[in-house]
Amino acid sequence: MRDEVFVVDQAGKARIVAGKNRTNGQIVFPYPDGEGEGAYERIELPQSGTLWTFTIQRIPPKNPPYVGVTNPDDYEPYGVGYVRLGDEIMIEGRLVADPESLRIGMPMDCVAISLAKADGGEMMTYAFASSEQDNNS
Repeated sequence: MRDEVFVVDQAGKARIVAGKNRTNGQIVFPYPDGEGEGAYERIELPQSGTLWTFTIQRIPPKNPPYVGVTNPDDYEPYGVGYVRLGDEIMIEGRLVADPESLRIGMPMDCVAISLAKADGGEMMTYAFASSEQDNNS
């Protein structure tokens, strides 16, 4: 897998980098690396999509490999789901919205977030945040 999984523009909007098969148009993620790579062109997926399905991670994952809060009393649940980006692909990712507000079909935007690494540093990755306006509908 390539290092460039997503890109962030000057406005701070994130887009996931995928591959489009030059022969049949199939979209794949992550962008292929190595043998067969030449059969794909690099594309950026739409920045916005729709939540297709999700689950809530309510207990801390095991450490290792998880790096983060492992004490159940201090742990903050979070959503993980599949977001449909365009008509061709669904991408799995962390959901950075209140877990209780998540619902299938809600609009989502791709965003960049920082996660802790085992060496104490941080890494940037993509996630999905609700793009709904706060309204009463």
